[in-house]
This record gives sequence, C-alpha cells and structure tokens, in this order.
Amino acid sequence: MVRIFISGAAAATIAGMTSAQAQPAPEGWALTLGTGGLYSPSYEGDDDYSLKLLPNVQLKYGDRFFASVQEGIGSNLVKTEGLRAGPIGRIRFSRDESGDQTFSLSGGKTDDLRGLGNVDTSIELGGFVDYTLGGVKLSAELRQAISGHDGLVADMGARWSGVWAGFGAPLIWSAGPRLRLVDDQYTSTYFGVTSAQAFASGLPQYEAGGGLHSYGVGATAILPLSRDGAWSAVFLAGYDRLSGDAADAPLVRLRGDEDQATFGAFISYTLQ
Repeated sequence: MVRIFISGAAAATIAGMTSAQAQPAPEGWALTLGTGGLYSPSYEGDDDYSLKLLPNVQLKYGDRFFASVQEGIGSNLVKTEGLRAGPIGRIRFSRDESGDQTFSLSGGKTDDLRGLGNVDTSIELGGFVDYTLGGVKLSAELRQAISGHDGLVADMGARWSGVWAGFGAPLIWSAGPRLRLVDDQYTSTYFGVTSAQAFASGLPQYEAGGGLHSYGVGATAILPLSRDGAWSAVFLAGYDRLSGDAADAPLVRLRGDEDQATFGAFISYTLQ
C-alpha cells in the first residue's frame, strides 16, 4: 500500500474485526481473504471523510501467531488461563502532504496538509497484554516507532463480547472503550508546525507535546454467511475524540475536527 492513511480511530476500530470472534481459534494455519469499504477521516484530525476500498488479509496459526494489516504481526508467547502476552509490530502508513489516497473511492483529496511535509510510513514495535475475564477483555499495548513518526504509542482498552441469535444466524459482537497515550515526538510529527511549515502552509507555528492523545469507543459485529463459518460479513463502527495538544493543534482547530468517526463493512472467506 502506498500513500494510504488509516487514522488512529479507524485502525483501532478495524483491529476489533478479529478480536470480536469469540469462537475457539482453529488448529493449524488459517488464511482469511476479503475486501470491504471504510468511511473515515481523510487524515487524523480532518473534518472531511473519504470512502476507501480496502483488502482484508489475515494469517493465523492456531492461537499462537497472527498477522494482518489491521492487527499487525504478533505472537502469544505467554498463554495461560485468560492471559495472553507477547511481542507485536504494527504499521502506520505514510501521510502525504498532497492528500493523495491510493484506495479512495470518493472524497479524501485535501489541500489541508500542503506545506506540512510528508510523514513516512511508521513501523512500530513493542508488546501487548490481554486479560480476559468472562465476557470482558482488557488490553494494553506499548509500541516504539523505528521509522516515520519515531514516537512512542500506548493503547489501552476494554471490550465486552458475546453472541446474539436474534436473526437466526449467530451475530458475534464486541464493543468497548479505548484510549491512546503518545509522547512528544508523535504529536509533534503529526500536529506540530515548525516556522518553515508555518510559512509554507499558512498555519500558525505550534509546538505540540505528548500525553492523552484520544479516547473513544469501538464496536464490531461478525455475521457468518455460511454453515461452516468460512464466509462472513464484518460490520464496524467507532468514535474517538482527539485530546490534549493534538486537539488544540492549528491543523485541527482551523482545518479539521476533534471528533473522529469510522464506519466499515467487509466480506471475507477463511481457508483452513
């Protein structure tokens, strides 16, 4: 993927696509292929939205290894009753000041970022911990970027999950709150404005610091479309509100919005 941006809100919401699945993980390798539409802000902090057509590719080996654009690449090295922990790597795609978005079907082209420079694709490496108690899963991740924004990101959340059979076919659902903490480097990269950028963009100079970056809620529903569960439809929605220096940034106050929403629908097929 080149020059595609998935906002923090969208990425967190999409990540629930797999975590909502309450059924036991299949033994051996499983490959999921699919596609769908995502309606989300054109860039993090934007008030304009774009519709994107995105692939959904996930690879798993039992409940030990997982890899996807949405969830990153990781492994459950620690696996006890209710507890999962291990390393994880995630990718955050580049932000182009031209506003180009490769997979955009409508909207998305913006001049808001002109003069702010490009932000390269970020590879974030770190670890995660999940603890499940009944129908509630508490999760935390800490990741350091080794490229792109070069900042530190911490995600925390809780998700309630269950199965509803009101339509006949079991609807597997998951929902809950989340928040993101970041350091100065992260916020400065995406929301700070240097003197040179102020001259080129028309925005006032702004020094951004870290702290509470955003908080919100996400929900996911998975509907099996075949008896064996190979075909499925995934529906997702999320809302996040930018906070701290990100919310106060000129890019958000003058050209965007603190409120960030995401909606999506995907169809996929799993080979085992």
